[in-house]
Amino acid sequence: MKKYLITGCEGFVGSHLADLLVNKGTVYGMVYGETKLLKHLQNKIEIIPCDLKDKTQVRAIIEKTKPDVVIHLAAQSFVTVSWDQPEETLKTNVMGTFYLFDSIRQAKLNPVIEVVGSSSIYGPRTKEEMPMHEDAEFRPTSMYAMSKVSEDMLGYFYCKGYGMNVIRVRPFNMTGPRKLYDACSDFSREVIEVEKGIKKVAEVGNLDTIRDFTDGRDAANGLWLLSEKGVSGEIYNLCSGKGRMMKDILTTLIRLSGKKMEYRIMPEKQRPTDDPIYVGDNSKLLKLGWKLEIPVEKMLGDMLDWWRKELS
Repeated sequence: MKKYLITGCEGFVGSHLADLLVNKGTVYGMVYGETKLLKHLQNKIEIIPCDLKDKTQVRAIIEKTKPDVVIHLAAQSFVTVSWDQPEETLKTNVMGTFYLFDSIRQAKLNPVIEVVGSSSIYGPRTKEEMPMHEDAEFRPTSMYAMSKVSEDMLGYFYCKGYGMNVIRVRPFNMTGPRKLYDACSDFSREVIEVEKGIKKVAEVGNLDTIRDFTDGRDAANGLWLLSEKGVSGEIYNLCSGKGRMMKDILTTLIRLSGKKMEYRIMPEKQRPTDDPIYVGDNSKLLKLGWKLEIPVEKMLGDMLDWWRKELS
């Protein structure tokens, strides 16, 4: 039985990954914040509090768990926060990743290490550049994206410089039940608030953009598959490879709700700059045998059900 260490286990993808891996081995969940999403697993995994910025804590956890697989999800993951707190973003995402890699190196362990970065490192693109391949150049336009470039390059360095077994993963929009603070989640919450009579009108942002969405449960399957079949030193986009207009996402949510409702586009919910289209190429991951198992309608329906429970 393999030993898996998930950093950021308390998060959206981390919790879905823990759900999957409890049936495949021993799971250690490194957590920093609230562990609400892991309550149903409290007797099935070992939850270990850790501040990734504390190298002593990180080193102690590596020496204690001696993992066979490390899936590094922990991060300051909000673009807006990175503008207000650039130093904290860099400390967490860059130095935290350095402490993790160096703790593994100093412990003389050789686990599979998946560094889960972000498609934001690719930056603004034209429609003609879609879908984006893994060899696209970096064009970071936020401190968050900049920190993810550094995290990605740390993975490259420790792989090439020290021969460590590192796989770099670049996810696009991952969403689904349990997700907070993205457009799909915000739209779902607005629809349920109208459904429950909390609001009269759903308030939304930009509906003209096109995004590439992957359900978090499919993403978890992809991360596990990469730990089994991924090639050390390689980069893999984690995405559906299909673009969906946000207006279609909203109208599908309203239809699935079954309640007639109006929506209003709110200026304050729109970003100053927003790429009109952002879609990835997932062919490398598909060649390993990964496939999307959760249709978009089921994903959105499950998000509505999750918000119904949260707002009950």
